[in-house]
Amino acid sequence: MRKILFGSWMLTLLFCLPGFAQDITVSGQVTSSDDGSLLPGVTVQVKGSNRGTNTDAQGNYRLTASANSTLVFSFIGYTAQEVPVNNRSVVNVLLKGDMQQLSEVVVIGYGTQTRQDATGSISSVKGSTIAQMPIQSFESGLAGRSAGVQITVPNGVLNNPPVFRIRGTNSISLSSYPLIVVDGVPTFTGDQGSTNAPSNPLASINPNDIESMDVAKDAAATAIYGSRAANGVVFITTKRGKSGKVRVNYDGWLGFSNTYRLPEMMNASQYISFKSQAVANNPTASAVKFTQTNDANGNPIDTRWYDYIYRQGVSHSHSVNVSGGSENTNYYFSVGYTNQKGVLNKNDFGRMNALFNVDSKLSKLFTIGGKIAISNEKNISAGTSGSLNGEAFNTAGLGRVGLVLPPILSPYNNDGTYNLNGSAIGIANNIVGTSVSYPNPLPMLDQNRSNTENNHIQSNAYVQFKPLDWITLRSTYGIDYLLVDNDLFQSPQSSDGYSSTGNATSNFRKLKTWLWTNTAQFEKSFGGAHNFNLLIGQEQQRTTTLGYGINRQNLSDPNYTVIQAGYTVNNPSSMAYGENYLLSGFGRLNYNYKERYFLSGNIRQDEYSALGEKKGVFYGVSAGWEITQENFWKSASLDNIFSSFKLRGSYGKVGNIGGINDYSPYSLYASGLYGGAATLAFNVVGNPALKWETSTKTDIGINFGLLNNRISGEIAYYKNDINNLILNVAQAPSTGIPGTLSGVAYPPQNVGTMYNKGLELSLNARIINTKDFQWSSNFNITFNKNEVTALAPGLNVLQTGTSGLETVNQTQPGYSLGYLWVVKTNGVDPATGKRIFVNSAGQNVYYQFYAPSGEFNYSTTPDGKTRYVSPTGGSSITQANDGVMYANVVPKQYGGWDNNFKYKNFDLGVLLTYQLGFSVYYGTNAGLHDQRFWNNATDVLTDAWQKEGDTGKKYAKPVFNDNTSNGSAFPLDINVFKGDFLKVRSVTFGYTLPNNLLAKIKMSNLRLYVSGQNLAVLTKYPGPDPEVSSNGATTSGNSAQGVDRNTIGNARTITFGIRAGF
Repeated sequence: MRKILFGSWMLTLLFCLPGFAQDITVSGQVTSSDDGSLLPGVTVQVKGSNRGTNTDAQGNYRLTASANSTLVFSFIGYTAQEVPVNNRSVVNVLLKGDMQQLSEVVVIGYGTQTRQDATGSISSVKGSTIAQMPIQSFESGLAGRSAGVQITVPNGVLNNPPVFRIRGTNSISLSSYPLIVVDGVPTFTGDQGSTNAPSNPLASINPNDIESMDVAKDAAATAIYGSRAANGVVFITTKRGKSGKVRVNYDGWLGFSNTYRLPEMMNASQYISFKSQAVANNPTASAVKFTQTNDANGNPIDTRWYDYIYRQGVSHSHSVNVSGGSENTNYYFSVGYTNQKGVLNKNDFGRMNALFNVDSKLSKLFTIGGKIAISNEKNISAGTSGSLNGEAFNTAGLGRVGLVLPPILSPYNNDGTYNLNGSAIGIANNIVGTSVSYPNPLPMLDQNRSNTENNHIQSNAYVQFKPLDWITLRSTYGIDYLLVDNDLFQSPQSSDGYSSTGNATSNFRKLKTWLWTNTAQFEKSFGGAHNFNLLIGQEQQRTTTLGYGINRQNLSDPNYTVIQAGYTVNNPSSMAYGENYLLSGFGRLNYNYKERYFLSGNIRQDEYSALGEKKGVFYGVSAGWEITQENFWKSASLDNIFSSFKLRGSYGKVGNIGGINDYSPYSLYASGLYGGAATLAFNVVGNPALKWETSTKTDIGINFGLLNNRISGEIAYYKNDINNLILNVAQAPSTGIPGTLSGVAYPPQNVGTMYNKGLELSLNARIINTKDFQWSSNFNITFNKNEVTALAPGLNVLQTGTSGLETVNQTQPGYSLGYLWVVKTNGVDPATGKRIFVNSAGQNVYYQFYAPSGEFNYSTTPDGKTRYVSPTGGSSITQANDGVMYANVVPKQYGGWDNNFKYKNFDLGVLLTYQLGFSVYYGTNAGLHDQRFWNNATDVLTDAWQKEGDTGKKYAKPVFNDNTSNGSAFPLDINVFKGDFLKVRSVTFGYTLPNNLLAKIKMSNLRLYVSGQNLAVLTKYPGPDPEVSSNGATTSGNSAQGVDRNTIGNARTITFGIRAGF
């Protein structure tokens, strides 16, 4: 009986304890249901109170809570979970991964929005996906990761801005680069240097500091930026602190880069044999002789010029960040250092950067915060690579001389001095009877420099006031200051410095932007069903450009290499002055009814000082319908399959002002000197009626999720009609407007039209999700069609040259932008080895460089005895008369496939990218088969015609000095190839140390990895890389895509890295 009474008493006491105890201490551990890993940084909140904490490095937490309270566990990438305490002192939790929530909150103009509420077309990429990549700027890492986004890395020169397109090329003469907004402040893009070392200002952002990259594509998502939104908007959000304990992270990697797929060139013996045969086929060149001599060590000279021009690039990068905060103040501080050496000799990139973000809640009403980012970047080059826009035909271009120079010449004389003959390489007795005009690259590599140093400051500060919980007033002031210092020196021994007896140039450029933004946001729900979000704002932006410098020539003492040395000639250099102002008002209204029906509208008025018609209004409207919220959907049990299914559509108008001259409405005079006297000359023709290029965008899409979002995706159709394209249009002489013959460009006018339309598909799947093994996959593809529909009245074609020496791109209504314009051929005549051209009438025309007596260079018969007469009366084939619109250079399909695998503590990531449906003009191929003194690719040994009866040969009978049959004289179809490719963009294999080991060494995480970039490319393109562009990301590159002329290929890089957290 006593035991029964005692037991009953204890039981009663146990049930009564909650009535006596108000608060208890609750602790526990939070782990991932996906893999059982411990989750540090999880927010643990007592529901309905201000009490909360975060889990530590081992996923543990401890707090005080009411015995009958509910704890809310939340962590990015996982579904929030509410767990009743139920008088327990230990509450362990498994959080389930939520793939949709990984990108649930997206950045939009002047705010954020949940993806569920978004009716515009926005794709998101997490900063962690590119953080450990060996890249200079973040854009290069976006390739293949987002539907509608096309990234082309134009060559292997470090920090060259990639070609960045969103849903096609959207201008002919202005920039097609998207607007980049970093933490709310638009920033500078493009190559801002004036040397042979490209200088992309976006490289100032350390990829390790990026939290997210959100890409806005349609008018609904971009119209809030009005006149600058035609090419899309990319929002870069840098990392900010989170409340909790101090967290310290280190990221570092060491990488090795090498060239790949370089053309195989003839060695000395092959060169002598083949070129001697070419000489024998040209009796007028009988005096030409090729001889192999010995070097200082008695060995026959057999120079592989690649060995002097290329190298293995060794790079390393280090980044440390510290973050944390209290309930009211959070901070993030990072410093970084990277030193990257490119595959091109003497091409380096270095960056030192620091970032500090802070947010502080002063009271319930006021919050303040700010950011300061400082970066110093050094872009190093010895001289021209021949790979940047305008460099393709540079005689000293390293990408060119490595192919052209004969292997029987040595860079050094036998006494150790440079082998020189004036500005060219010395030929001694190795080559007789012809001259060699190309330089020895060694003096340039050893003595010259062409460097750009950037100092970049990006900062902003804000104050936020919330008088009511549904009203937010915010004022932000931001700056973006880019200071560019260009330093060039060309030794009198180098080819570029020979004619000026040595020269140096130093110029300085300041680009400054300040921005003041004021917004008021009102967010209110009525009746639990009607949800409104209204934003109104006003913004002012001022950008100034100031540049000055000096060029000095005729160096008095060749031992000096600085600009402060003695020179006899002094010239002003890089004088620049510009200013523009943008005054804007904008608004956005979002409405949804029970998260079922969505409406959104954006409007912005811009007034821009650089236009004649300064004021413009831009807008975007959109709607969405989440069908899974409908009863009929649930009644059909479709909600068991579809976790979401939203129909959406948008329409709007946006503008483009990228690249417009600050003073385009005005006709200007320029000052100068003539014979020491001041002069004033007409310089620029303005257009007081000039206005924006405008894009009218339509977008229709479906967003869906299957099986509780285990599979999710998006399908979108888009159409972008571009009007008022700006072109410099020739004027009739009767107008009195000077033309290009007077050195004055024709005035810019709004005349042309063009469109891009296409379909995007993006699929995400968590294919396998067990405790030990997970496999997630993302696939995206974009189908795009570009067509120019009109140019200017009386202007039927627009031709764009490559470096001023070759015109292979022609824009014409009815075709895509920059179509390849070449002369067609019909193979090589098996009987004579002559190149067969096809004229404008479709007639075969036989060509021979050397025509014996009684024969003609161009003939309608293989024997060469019937002189060719063209339809216009000419006697030769020309591009002007016989060129045809031949091939499209704009990819019709592009995308990527990203797969991530995890087995216990091992992880593997594989990213494939591809571009299809386009061609590339491999202009380099013409040089590889040029029959002057130039070295040739080894395929001439098997693919060139040798004797009567040789059928199916690619190349004509080798005749010394023939530069027509191969395509050097004018572009030929034999040098146009399909550019389709599938590239293994990156493969990363990593191992994360288990938590029990980390706990012993007081670390929160430690991951070791090895990664490879550009490991393989599947393509029929014969050049180093079909992902190339001699004309780069410049405005001229819009209409001159798909050209590979003397460009160095991209690098293959292997990195070894570590990520450690404390």
